[in-house]
Amino acid sequence: MSRFEEIAENMREPKMKDIRAVSNIKNNEEKEIKLISNLTGLSADELDDATFKEYKILQDKLTSFLS
Repeated sequence: MSRFEEIAENMREPKMKDIRAVSNIKNNEEKEIKLISNLTGLSADELDDATFKEYKILQDKLTSFLS
């Protein structure tokens, strides 16, 4: 299991306070990065340094919570 798969596995489900915390961010990519950061404990810099494949693992997990 890769580091990002492990992080995704342990990502917590968003609470309404997490959704509200990013509601004022207009840019969808920035909103998603902030939300993933809040749910995983990774910094925005760590997410920026992730490969797209690594980021997609976290993005898919977030999408599963929001759909």
